[in-house]
Formats: sequence, structure tokens, C-alpha cells
Amino acid sequence: MHKDIKIRSLLGSFGFSEDELYRISDELDVYKSIPGITMGRYINYIVGNINQDHRSAFLKGIMAGLAIRKADDELSDHCSDGMEWRMSREENLRSSHWIYLCKWND
Repeated sequence: MHKDIKIRSLLGSFGFSEDELYRISDELDVYKSIPGITMGRYINYIVGNINQDHRSAFLKGIMAGLAIRKADDELSDHCSDGMEWRMSREENLRSSHWIYLCKWND
């Protein structure tokens, strides 16, 4: 994940440093390298290593990630030309204004 320039830019726009990103990404990569790992086991390893005081912060992060994914999916569905959408999103990634274009219908 830390090698993806788009993700680094997005997280940087929220104030996360390169050092934080590399440290956490390396830690999570260890879990991914376990033989026979599944998505459920991966998440359980992560949750199992979270201090009780940090569980709410982790849950907020998951919920924010899901909200961003939902906005991305909905905006992608509304775009008539996928290539045009990718170029537009890459050009505006740091400001992340595309998230605010999504209507939240929950």
C-alpha cells in the first residue's frame, strides 16, 4: 500500500506522515504474508493486536474507508467515460473534492 502514490497522497492530505504510512504498512504486510491467510483472518489478526483504548479509532477508520469506497463507487457509476473519470480523479486526488460530490442516501 505504501508504494501506491495515490493512496500516499490521499493519506498525506489528511496529515499522515510518510514515516507513519511506511511503519503501519510494513506491520500490516507481515500479516498478509502468513500462509493460508484469508480476509477474515487478516482482520482478526489486526483487531487482536489493537489495544482496547484504540479500538474505537480503528472502527472509525474502517467506517471512513467504507464511506470513501461508497463515494468512489457511486461516482464511478455516474461517469459516462471511465478513462475521463480516472484522469479527473488523479488530477484532483490531493484535494479529495470528489468525495463531497457524492449524495449520501442512508
